[in-house]
Formats: sequence, C-alpha cells, structure tokens
Amino acid sequence: HPLEEEKMKNKEDDEDQDPPNQQGFQQPAQVVNIIFGGESSFSRHAQKLAWCEILSLEPAIPRPLKHSEVPITFSREDQWTSFSEPRKFPLVLDPVVAGSRLTRVLIDGGSGLNLLFASTLKKMGLDLSDKLTPSKAPFYGIVSGNSTTPIGTVSLPVTFGTKENYRTEHIKFEVANFESSYHAILGRPALAKFMAVPHYVYLLLKMPGKSGVLSLHGDLQKSYECEKEAITYASSNRLPDASGEVLAANSSLNQGWKFL
Repeated sequence: HPLEEEKMKNKEDDEDQDPPNQQGFQQPAQVVNIIFGGESSFSRHAQKLAWCEILSLEPAIPRPLKHSEVPITFSREDQWTSFSEPRKFPLVLDPVVAGSRLTRVLIDGGSGLNLLFASTLKKMGLDLSDKLTPSKAPFYGIVSGNSTTPIGTVSLPVTFGTKENYRTEHIKFEVANFESSYHAILGRPALAKFMAVPHYVYLLLKMPGKSGVLSLHGDLQKSYECEKEAITYASSNRLPDASGEVLAANSSLNQGWKFL
C-alpha cells in the first residue's frame, strides 16, 4: 500500500539520523590501553636504538612530496547527483590501463594493494606470462576464509582524464586468478602515487593533472551492476556480504584504444 510504503520509507530515513542530544563532544570516562610485555619486550638499550632509528626517518626539513603543491578541496559544488543512499554505491571509474579502457575499476581506499584480474588481462589481449614477477605474499578476505596468493605482479601505465588534462602513472598490480565483478581494484598504493583523494559520498576522485585538478565522477549504473554481480559472487563463495570480495584486496581518448 502506498501509505504503508511511505511510512516505512520515513522510518528508514529516521534511522539514518543521529539520536537527539548525541552530537556533542564525548568526554572520555576511561582509557583503553594495550597489552605489552612478554618475550618481545624491548630492553632499554633496544628501545634507545629503535627511537634513534625513528628519529632518523624524520628529516629536520620535510621534503615536499611530488604534486603536493596542488590543493585538493571539496564543496557542495562537487555534488553532481542526488540519490537516497549516498553510502550505498562503490566508486567505480574507467581509467586506461596499458592502452585499454577498463570500465569497471573499483577505487578502494581501504585496500592495501592494487589488484588486476587474470581474466581482465585476457580481455585486454595481453600475454604477460613472461613479464610477471613471482609473488609470495598472500592476501586475505577474497576467497571465503582462505588466503590467496597472486600469480605474479606487473607494472602497467594507468591514465586518468583526457588529452586536454590527464595524469599517467605506472602502477604495480598483483594479478589475481579468480572471478570478480570488477576489472581491477586500485587501492591505497595507487591513490598515494597519484596523490588522489576519493570522496565516497560524492562518488568523486580528485587528483593533480597536467593542467589543473582532475575531477573524475563515478558511474552509478556501473556501480549498481557491479554491486549486483558482487552479491552473486559472494553468494557462490559463501561470503557474508558483497564487500567480502574486496575487504583486504582491497571522456574522450586516443583513437585505437580498446574498451572493455
């Protein structure tokens, strides 16, 4: 019934709001400490050496990072669309990787590595078997309850933007041999190299470009499709939810580029 549906919608909206009188500053009533000690405890001499090493990593005059001179800011003007659940959809973009536009690349600031799927390489028509560097470091959370070892690593050029304003960086990918609703996942290492800042409410990624700040909008349709497929993969792999796929994995172009 329309009236009942409206009541349910209002109830859901209310549940998204903070409880009344709960938005002030929290004065801590107690402090939760960590457990330390045991065989790994430092001696005073070891503590002094460790502290000296830490101090040596902090130069007296910080060296500015590349592209750090470009300010990245967000405002209401960056809201390019309106939808009822801004937190629901992942940020999915379409960079060019090694000459092929990948239309389903997840931007995942919670992932500690960049993933490229073997099936994507096949679609790109790339045979990199002789260029893959062996990888012995497993990652977790992709296959239900198990660790997964990449079949290798490879560094490929990744381009965002257009010929008028773009940015290209060589990104190191872990190549994973299992199915995903995405072509690739760009995690913190890639975002750090691009000096990129994602905004998951606006579904927007900003980074310094060749001629000003690049603003890259997500694609809601692609996000929706990937979300549906992720649920299918998660169900078949007995994962708790669609995000299990990426927990730890966590527009004009030059003629002749391939589109996937």
